[in-house]
Amino acid sequence: MTHRKKSPPLRLKNPAYRQAFERLDTALAENTTHDDTSKIRLLRVAMFGDVEKLQASGTVAIPK
Repeated sequence: MTHRKKSPPLRLKNPAYRQAFERLDTALAENTTHDDTSKIRLLRVAMFGDVEKLQASGTVAIPK
């Protein structure tokens, strides 16, 4: 006869984590000055700034 094993007991999450993450989300929302558009623009400049300079000088032509 096979016996069915008991499932492990549920692990309850500490409610302090939820409160800490809520405070963190609130602090980030209040202290973040950039929206997504400006973040994307800043990343683009950081990653492809040299290509844009070459394209502006006429050295490189990127097809569209």
